[in-house]
Amino acid sequence: MDKVLLSKTDMYVSKAALGTDTYGLTLDKAKSYEMLDFFMDQGGNLIDTALVYSNWAPGEKSRSEKMIGAWMNERKNRDKVIISTKGAHPEIEHMDITRLSREEITSDINESLEHLKTDYIDIYWLHRDCEALPVGEIMETLNDLVKAGKTRYIGMSNWTHKRIEEANRYASGHGLAKIISSQIQYSLAQALTENNDPTLVLMNDDEYSYFSDHNLSVFAFASQAKGFFSKLYNGGIDNLSPKAKERYLSETNLKRFERIKEYALSHGITVGQLVVGGLCENKDFQTIPIVGCKNIPQLEESLSGADIKLTKEDIDFLLNK
Repeated sequence: MDKVLLSKTDMYVSKAALGTDTYGLTLDKAKSYEMLDFFMDQGGNLIDTALVYSNWAPGEKSRSEKMIGAWMNERKNRDKVIISTKGAHPEIEHMDITRLSREEITSDINESLEHLKTDYIDIYWLHRDCEALPVGEIMETLNDLVKAGKTRYIGMSNWTHKRIEEANRYASGHGLAKIISSQIQYSLAQALTENNDPTLVLMNDDEYSYFSDHNLSVFAFASQAKGFFSKLYNGGIDNLSPKAKERYLSETNLKRFERIKEYALSHGITVGQLVVGGLCENKDFQTIPIVGCKNIPQLEESLSGADIKLTKEDIDFLLNK
């Protein structure tokens, strides 16, 4: 898998990031290590996690970060890995109560550093926003983390482009480091807003135009839309999970599926490869799909899709534009 210079940074990152929300939970140590090792062997170096990953299940907290930290410590490869982790997520039981104070953000990154067994994060993201809070205070806190060497760069996950613009305008006026990227729900499938988690920010025309106009990179989570297109290809609508049906089953996406299937069959590639490649080859702004896979064959297929070459005309065809 090729590496690319991440926009607004000096870091060369793999074209796809490894999503690890199930590591240490449904994937035990042996399987987690196997996935991490395979990802690195395939040229990957960008690993995405979060302090909150696994906290929705009873028992130990932050299992994903702890698993990655143990793996890096055993493999002695911290210098070869780009770590992307997120903090300031509300407590799972109280999603309506924000956690964006200076004390909470600082406490969260310190916990992440301990779990990951490292003294710095490459990209530190705030996992949720609260638009009622002054953005300047948040940016001052994040910049103190940069100055302290705890993170190299800052990003926002599930922040609207309007809040990112406000934050970067504040940073410009106060000589601070800016937000370098946005994590947003984005795939070749158009998500149904009314059936989605209301605390998530979904790609739409306004968000898309902003990223394009400002050359802001996007880390796309749910990049494979819960396997929507691959599962349709392999078993039809009945093969979709209830959540995939709820969030993605629409006439728009069924028409896109027909285009994606046609292109994949005519070019000798799989639907799964094309779903990843279609994001990596976005011509309007840099897109890094976060691929969360359950096993090696799924991961191998996804990563091989990252190096597919597509034209803008190809992508327009896939999206039925």
